[in-house]
Amino acid sequence: MAISSLLQRAGKSRFLDSTFKLSQRKANVGTELYAGFITFLAMSYILAVNPAILGSIDGMDKGAIFTATALAAALATLIMGFFGNYPVMLAPGMSMNGFFKGMLASSSVALIWHEALFGIFLSGIVYLIFSMTKIRKQMIESIPEDLKLAITVSLGLFIAFLGLKNAGIIVANPVVMVSMGDITQPQVAIAFISLFVAVGCMVRNIKLATFIAFMTSITLTLISDAVLGTKYAPIPENWFSVPPSIEPSFGKVFNFEFLTVDKLFDLLFIVIIFFIVDFFDGLSTIVGVGKDAGIIDKDGKVPNARAALVADAGGTVIGSVLGTTSITAFSESGIASAQGAKTGLAAVATAILFLLALFCYPVFSMFSTAIVAPAMIVVGIYMIGRLGQINWDHKPSCIAAFFTMMFTILSFSPANGMAMGFISYAFAMVVAGKGREVHPIIYGLSLIFITYLVML
Repeated sequence: MAISSLLQRAGKSRFLDSTFKLSQRKANVGTELYAGFITFLAMSYILAVNPAILGSIDGMDKGAIFTATALAAALATLIMGFFGNYPVMLAPGMSMNGFFKGMLASSSVALIWHEALFGIFLSGIVYLIFSMTKIRKQMIESIPEDLKLAITVSLGLFIAFLGLKNAGIIVANPVVMVSMGDITQPQVAIAFISLFVAVGCMVRNIKLATFIAFMTSITLTLISDAVLGTKYAPIPENWFSVPPSIEPSFGKVFNFEFLTVDKLFDLLFIVIIFFIVDFFDGLSTIVGVGKDAGIIDKDGKVPNARAALVADAGGTVIGSVLGTTSITAFSESGIASAQGAKTGLAAVATAILFLLALFCYPVFSMFSTAIVAPAMIVVGIYMIGRLGQINWDHKPSCIAAFFTMMFTILSFSPANGMAMGFISYAFAMVVAGKGREVHPIIYGLSLIFITYLVML
């Protein structure tokens, strides 16, 4: 009762109301804070996974990457919350760090890690400048309503697929590409049990379904460790520690001794690729979450779009200086909107938790992506509800929606899905003799996406 009363009084705060437009968006403080907390739990795996991926690159320090990851995520998400006022959370993108590692490991560029990070820094600057121009607003508002709905649904499917993959419920299969995992494995069985507990909560209209899925998963995992001797969540000796030093990575992007003529093309390649992926990954998430949260109106106008994209771009600049790859709007932000978040207050709550996480390096070493997987699958169930709002009788919209969803999942990239959605929509409208009804920006974006896919 005391907590409930405190949240009600906080909800009446003029500062919170004026800063986050709580009354205007019919938002509730308790819901916003809860959504931020749940989203942090779903995103927290990045604090373990990002150091593991980048830390395997010769010269990069895992501890420094952990600190850079937490700091960059917190700062970028704070900017998004206060200035963008969207329930969108940011952190180093999984597709970005994987591509970064693969690019350096394959020697496809003649750059080492801090030189490549300088390219990401420049891509963030380009993104930042681009976000401040008027074309940014026109670009977002030119996207057809059905395509925006498809982006929302594709994000939900992507989150669910990622959860199924992380849980081991869906696994790679060289014969049929993917197949069901081994349910006799304790971690897979735990994910199934946690998922159906959450589904039961959804059927009974219990709003805590996502949180209950997470708590069930971690409880069963700890029991499995104790009874079966598994080590899915090894308990650390010390729960808290001073944040690892960021010195090994901080500011190394400004070492310009490498700027030789033979490396300029590789640098340009990195700037272009990371700008395209960062911008459209962020855009797809902002539009999808904004639509799901009811922030984007029926006319398709995206309020405060500049601030939202500036937060996304600024995050990449901050992250590269601190020593990590591009910061992007996380698709897990759909968890916040699915829980009822409608303002940036949820993002601020998540950002504060990222700052606190700096002192929990030993704790995050025990969490695995499998533990948060059932909660992510539940979010996918929530977000797929937008599917019925798409005009399936309009063939160009139908085709574009299909391409958006399928390529998002099968290529494991919201940016790729968005690219195919735009290209197929423009093509279908021209073939249907309705080319003049398509905004010129859509044609321009389609050409950019074609270039992006060729370069990728």
